[in-house]
Amino acid sequence: MPSWAWERAEVRQALRARNVGAVFRYVQQYAGASQARIATAVGMQQARVNEIINGRREVARLDVYERIADGLCMPDDARHLLGPAAGTRETERRRCL
Repeated sequence: MPSWAWERAEVRQALRARNVGAVFRYVQQYAGASQARIATAVGMQQARVNEIINGRREVARLDVYERIADGLCMPDDARHLLGPAAGTRETERRRCL
């Protein structure tokens, strides 16, 4: 996702609320990523991403938040809003959505 998109008010609000469905929708909107591409990046099945986007499932575990933050290559300030600790150098080198 473009770095400027993480600074948008609506994205930051979704991160603060830990609304992963909204975050995934913004990734689709601002990065043009499909559900399948998001799923691959965050280590989930596409059907699970679809359930989260459509509000039929929520993310509750910290390790899943961390996997999402890593997979989407969230900058540190976005990660802190979501909850996980700052990213690693390996996360910073990954190809991001």
